[in-house]
Order: sequence, then structure tokens, then C-alpha cells
Amino acid sequence: MIENLVSPIQMASPIHSIVLLAQDAVRFTDWSWPQGAWEWTVVLAILVGVVVWSLELYRRDAQELALGWRIFLPTLRILAIIGLIIVLLNPQNRTQTWADRSSRVAILVDVSSSMGNPAGDPKEDQSAEDSDSRASQVIALLANSNWLNDLREQHEVSVYTFDTALSSRVATFPQLTTDAISNNSEQEVEIEEIDWENVLQPQGAETRLGEVTAELMRELNGRTLAGIVVISDGAANAGVDAQSANDVARQLKVRLVALGTGGIEPPVNLEMAKVVSPSDVQLGDPFDIEGFIRGEGISGRSVKVELLTREPGEDTAFYPVDEQTVTVLEDLTPVQVTFPIVPTIEGEWEYLLRATATGSIREVKQSDNERIIAVNASERPVNVLVVAGGPSWDYRFLCGTLNRHPGFKVDAYLQTGAVGISQDVENVLLDFPKDKAALYEYDVIICFDPNWLNIPEESRRLFEEWVGSEGGGVIFVAGDVNTPYLSGSRDDLTGILNLHPVFLDTILPGIDLVSASTQVRPIQLTPEGEAAPLLHVNDNPETSLEFWKSFPGFFRFYPTNGPKTGALVYAKAGGVGDLTEAEPPILLASQFYGQGRTFYIGSPEFYRLRAEDPEFFERFWTRISREAAQNRLRRSNPRGSLLVDQETVRLGEMIKIRSRLLDAEFEPLIADKIDIEIETPDGRLVSPAPSLRPDLGQAGGYLGEIRAQQAGRYQIRLRVPGSDEMIRESVMAELPDLENRDLRQNIRQLQTLTSGTGGGYFPLAESDQVKALLPDSSEQFLLGEQIQTLWDRTWLMCLIVGLLSLEWLTRKLLKLA
Repeated sequence: MIENLVSPIQMASPIHSIVLLAQDAVRFTDWSWPQGAWEWTVVLAILVGVVVWSLELYRRDAQELALGWRIFLPTLRILAIIGLIIVLLNPQNRTQTWADRSSRVAILVDVSSSMGNPAGDPKEDQSAEDSDSRASQVIALLANSNWLNDLREQHEVSVYTFDTALSSRVATFPQLTTDAISNNSEQEVEIEEIDWENVLQPQGAETRLGEVTAELMRELNGRTLAGIVVISDGAANAGVDAQSANDVARQLKVRLVALGTGGIEPPVNLEMAKVVSPSDVQLGDPFDIEGFIRGEGISGRSVKVELLTREPGEDTAFYPVDEQTVTVLEDLTPVQVTFPIVPTIEGEWEYLLRATATGSIREVKQSDNERIIAVNASERPVNVLVVAGGPSWDYRFLCGTLNRHPGFKVDAYLQTGAVGISQDVENVLLDFPKDKAALYEYDVIICFDPNWLNIPEESRRLFEEWVGSEGGGVIFVAGDVNTPYLSGSRDDLTGILNLHPVFLDTILPGIDLVSASTQVRPIQLTPEGEAAPLLHVNDNPETSLEFWKSFPGFFRFYPTNGPKTGALVYAKAGGVGDLTEAEPPILLASQFYGQGRTFYIGSPEFYRLRAEDPEFFERFWTRISREAAQNRLRRSNPRGSLLVDQETVRLGEMIKIRSRLLDAEFEPLIADKIDIEIETPDGRLVSPAPSLRPDLGQAGGYLGEIRAQQAGRYQIRLRVPGSDEMIRESVMAELPDLENRDLRQNIRQLQTLTSGTGGGYFPLAESDQVKALLPDSSEQFLLGEQIQTLWDRTWLMCLIVGLLSLEWLTRKLLKLA
């Protein structure tokens, strides 16, 4: 260690004497010797000239003196010159303190949801579900401190995780000291204190392997970085590719080592890919549950699909309802199976669809063979109020469509109508409801471009309260006549504008939007719109998507200035709009408003769906009406409601929960928190029990969220305070398709990542090979330096002055010139 410290100092400057103070400090004397032959020549010439001149001077001046004086006087002069030479050479004592920078190693662990798949190919006597997951093997590797401590003998080790993005540093373990290595001391304890089960929980929706590795290299790059160890199954499905990250590694000279996990055999797997069904149905109305089965490696095999159910309020096991047999024709090509259902009891029915291949096959995973859905059967029809500024085509077609449907009861308020008019509805209103008794009987209100200024302010205030506090649903349909006045009346109609999930553009009233809309524009679905059942024109989501791509579109779109915070946008106007258009107008959007939900439709032309198929028009309006009314329909308890923002979430996303509770006097319940129960898909209760926090924006309202960390159905239960009644809600967490497309370990991807960097690829079982590929990259650096000048001493200066003075005095006494 001392030699290493001394070595860089010897290269810094000529050293005449060195004294080691400690293992990490040295002291030496530094002289300012001439640099180069020219300087040496000049200095020596001057020195020799001065000495020769002095000797010659005394040879002439001291010829008549005794020998002793002839030696004494030149000696004084020479000693003074030597003293001046010492000052010229500027001798200094330097004390330098050196320290070590530890060699660094970063471990980058994949926590995308594909890491929940089996770590290897199932054995003959073992099912896939009995084998360890990829994440569990990584947890075992890191939780066992031996492997990390082997690396820590030479390096400081930092652990990071990634999926869609690079996480912040999970943990950093310093390099083990010599005593710790020999004594196995408590420095190992810090590894055991990390909750690896929680830190490495696989939940990401995608894997950005190349992008994240490149980002980490740029962040950590430096001389002491020995390398980066990437632990993954290689399922890179987003971001830049592995070759791009490899190019960065070569440019920055970063050594990459990959540890791969996962099976390598062609997968054999059967998956219940998707289940489509309505979330709310009318009691006694038939509906279909459709399952889509996807297989890999089992082409031509028969698959048994079972439908099981559990009645509302029951916690017993599912019992069988029906089963069918289908044949998987091609790998990864979905096969559809349909089960007709008629609910006979009011409440939330749970249905389980399970696919089982006939014969004996060894699947790579079996957890995706079944799915659970919930369907709420309601006995009463949806009460709808249709409010219209005028008899538009959509208004006329919708009144007839919903009025003929047995699951709806429809009233209408046509502002341009007069006493005695006839409409295809149950009741015709002459005014907007003016009190709670009249308004609160409706579940959803559909507004076709009404003139809000003609509705009394008190009724508008009651309308807003009905949505926010009582869970009412509203569908706003923008039009050409009154919507421009609405967008321009921000002071008078603030409450109505707040209910809209979008910001309406302010345009001049009176502009003829009908004549100005001469160009048909297609419909552009957002990812949320593609997944939303309310935009499925039939029972097949894929053919529905194709329909919207081929549908010509609408002419009129009311201009918008974007969605509000928290709103979901399902569709926008496609194509090229007016040159003054800042962004494409929003066609369909929704938001939660307190306990209620509001929708916005930006065109009065949905009646054009009837030209394609009248069923498309009916299907859209019945679904969106039920969706808007769902919070009112689910209010089984008069003192409370429990809502979730989405019935289906991706694995790793947050399940957002909201509730509104009333006390025994039906006033808003005020509490510091409300405890809830959440049952995970494996039947366990989340512990500690989560709670909802007060919603500061609404009295009696409460909010909360929990992350969906397992694929399957989450059951949410809330006991109404002061009663024995339980409110229930459920959410389905689905594994993202990106992480489930290929269940094999992508060895080629990991090899591409590490090729030519000085590292390499190894299976996770050969993790002991990593240490040999990561050299010690520690370095020493100057921590501090102290300089002490030696010639700047009083005694040296007095000595020089004394020698010169003695010489001068002696010459005077001897009467020399």
C-alpha cells in the first residue's frame, strides 16, 4: 500500500528525501532545480563565474596577507554564495495525503411483469406453477449475501431496478474492509435488511432493456466503474434496441455482463387472452360472455372451456354452468367461444372462464388459463332524462331507441317544444326538474346542445350537486346552436362548464358551423378508446377497431382546447382540420366529478352510425348511458358508495378508489380515515389493511389507491361505519400483452447487449463467473497537501547577512579595498 502511495509522487518532481508519515501520507523535500539543459548551462555559468570572480578578487587583494587570512576571507564569500544558492533553489517540505476511490459495480435488475414467469423449462414431474419464478431466483441470488459479498471484496456495489424506466438507486453496499473479509463481520447484515421481495416485485408493463442500460452507463461512467451486471430475461419490447446500448458501452468503454433467467425451450402455453361482457345488465335480460383463447405450441389440439359462476353475496366456491370444446388452429391466433347468460338474482355475479387442453401437456405457465369477471344485474331500469335545445337527428333517433329498450325508462325535455307535443318517450317535461325529488329519480341525463341560460340558476346548482354528491351521470353532446354561447358564458355558467371533461373553445356565437363543415374527418381512437367496451360496435374488439379505421367519419366537430386533468379521452377528430386549429377536437371523453361521471361527445352526428348498421347506434348509446349511470345503479346502500376509476387495470398500475359516506342522519360522514379490506387474486387480504383518506374537496368523500401487483381479480370491501352492511367493488388486473408475447428467455438479446464490451452472457446459475470479469478499478487520488518553505528561516537569513558583514568588517580591519 505504501509503495502505491509513493509511486505517483516520485513521478511528480525530483525528490531528495522522503519520510513516510502513515500508510496514506508521505513527506518529502522538494528543490526547484533548473529544468532543461539550457537552464542548467546558464545557472552553472553564473555560479562558476561568481566563484571564479571571488577567488580572483582575493588572490589580488590578499597577496600581502598571511595564508590564514587568504583562506578565511574567500571562505566567507563562498559560504554566503552557498546560502544564496539555497534560497534560489527554494527548498520545501511537502506532506501529501492520498486516498482510495473504490472500484464500482452496478447491478441492474429487471422487474417487468415477465419476470413473474417460470425461471426455467418445467421438468417432467413438475408443473410450471410449482417451479420458481424468475424474480424469485433473482431474489434468492441477492438475498444470499455470499454472491454480493464476493463482489464487495473488490468493489462498491449498487443495485438498481428497471422496467419502463430506470429506478432510483435501491441500495449501495460499500466495499468490504480487510477485517470484514477475514472475520465475516456485521457488514453482511446490511444486505439482509433489504426487503428484496418488495423491491424486486415484477410489475412493469414493458421492458426497456437497451434504453435503461444506456441511461445507467451515462450516469455512472468514470474510471472507477468496473462494469454493470444486467439481470434479466432479455424480453426487451420497448425503447431503443440492445445494439444501440452496446454501441454506447463500447464508446464509453463500459464492461457489460448479463445474467439471463427463463426457459429456453419453445413454449407450450394456453391462455385465456380476453373476456368480453357487459359490466351492468338488466335482471332477466340475456347477455353473452365471450372468451378468447390463445394457444402456443398446441396447434390442432382440442381445448375445453368451462364457465363457472358464483351468485351475488356468496363466498363459496364457483360452480359449473356450461362448457364447450374448441380447437386451436394456429399459434397465437385467438379462438372465440360464447356463453349466453340470463341473470336470475339481483346483485354482482362473478363468472370464471377456464381453458384446459385435452390430454397431457406441460405448459410453461398455468396462471393465465382462467379469468374472472363481474357482472352487476340490476332489477330496475335505467332512468334517463333527455334534454335537447332542439329536435336534432341524434335526439329523435335516441328517444325512440332507448324507449323501445326494456332496460331503460326515458323522459324528455325539448326546449323548443310546446304544450301538447308528442315525443317517443314515457313523459314529456315542460321544464327542467326544479327540486331534488324530481331530479334525483334519474340515473343519467343526456344533454343535446341545450340552452343553459333558459334553465333557472337554482336548477343548475341542484343539477351540479346531483352529479357530484349523488353519483348522477351526464352526457353532454356539443352542437352548433347553443354550445358556442355556453363556452362564452364562463361567468354565468361556470358550474355547467366544470362538469365538462374538456375545455370548450370560445368561438363567436352565430357562426354557421354547419355550412363551414364541408369536409368529412375520420375518427381517431386513442389507446383508451381502443380498449373501451363502449366503442365496440360488436362483440369482437378486433373487428370493432377495424370498423372505426374504415368508418368515413363526421363532418362537424366542436373545437376544444384539450382535456381536463384526470379526464380520459377515447377519440378525437382525425385528418387535417382548419389551419387555425391548435389541436384535433376531442370527440369523446369522460371524467369523474365527485361521485358522478360525465361524458362529452363533440359531434351531433352519431346518427351516421345507423347508415352502417342501426344496431351500432343502439349499442353505442345503451352502453354509454349505462356507463354514465353506473354509479347510481351501484348505489346499493343509501348511506354509502364505493367506486373505482377503471374496472380493468394493467399489472403494476394503481387502482384508484373513492367513496362517499353518510352518517345515520344522512349528513356527510366526517372521519380521519376509513378502513377497507382488499382481497388479492390469490385470496389473501392486504396487510396492513389500507385506508381511505378524506377528500378535501368534498365533505363525506374519501380517496385511496393501491398498486395491482398480481394478475387477477381484486375484491374491495368497505363496511359502512355504524352498521353491519358491506359495500363491495372489484377490479381486474391484467398482465400486459407486451410482457406475455414470448415466454422464452431472449439469450440473443442479452448476448448482443454485452458483445465486445469485455463482459459476456451467463445463465443465472453461473453467476459465480461474474467476479472474474470485473477487474479492480479503484484508484488513488490526492486528498490534501501541505507545503512548508525551508529557506524562509530567520537563522538562514541571519547567517547569510552575518557572513557578508563579517567579510566586510574583516576587509576594513585589514585595510582592503
